[in-house]
Amino acid sequence: MRGWRMIALMAGLLALPVMAGTPLPDGPHVVAMGSGKVVVAPDMAEITVSSQVNDVASLRAKQKVDAAVSAFLHALHQQGVAEADIEASDLSLNEDVDTNDDGRRVSNGYNASRSVSFKLRDLDRLNVVLDAALASGMNRFGGTSFTSSRADALRAEARAKAARNAQERATEIAAGFNARLGTVYSINSANNDLSAHFRYGANGLDRVTVSGSRAQPGRYLQPEIEFNESITAVFYIQP
Repeated sequence: MRGWRMIALMAGLLALPVMAGTPLPDGPHVVAMGSGKVVVAPDMAEITVSSQVNDVASLRAKQKVDAAVSAFLHALHQQGVAEADIEASDLSLNEDVDTNDDGRRVSNGYNASRSVSFKLRDLDRLNVVLDAALASGMNRFGGTSFTSSRADALRAEARAKAARNAQERATEIAAGFNARLGTVYSINSANNDLSAHFRYGANGLDRVTVSGSRAQPGRYLQPEIEFNESITAVFYIQP
């Protein structure tokens, strides 16, 4: 019995932050944490671009960003981006005001801005779409987030790997004390995470370059995204 209690103590300390507040069984048990990871190439991207303009006349500033957004929305439709995958923001307009050395108010014109967020489901069109954004007058890029249309299934796959990993660890710990793993008492799934990184490869996507010509392609980057899951489980142990 003392050995069994030691199993619970040693394994439980490793998972204490995750299992805080979670009830543990009175009998002999083992606590184990498992992790699972799935790495895939993305098949879609979420992108935000914006048009920011300064003009001495507020109306002209508004008209310029409206024209840029309208032209870019037309370009997105031409590239096959569905209406449901596009979201355009409302107008933001404010006066840029300073104070001179005499303490007098000085107007630097009006700043107007609008943004467009969209999902691109054909990554082969990425550079073409970004070129179209600049050509339309969208002069700010808020970043590109790569993801997968199978995100839910990939998270489930990573979670299943984490569950197997937790069970394998618990089995190893129990075997080290000449005990056998029993039934599961509780499961806590947490710390799901999605991350993206790039590596050089011959078959990846073109790097994100905004240019007027593709006659001389640059080096290639192959983006990868990782789905990470962790599970902490409590198992009964048997002699």
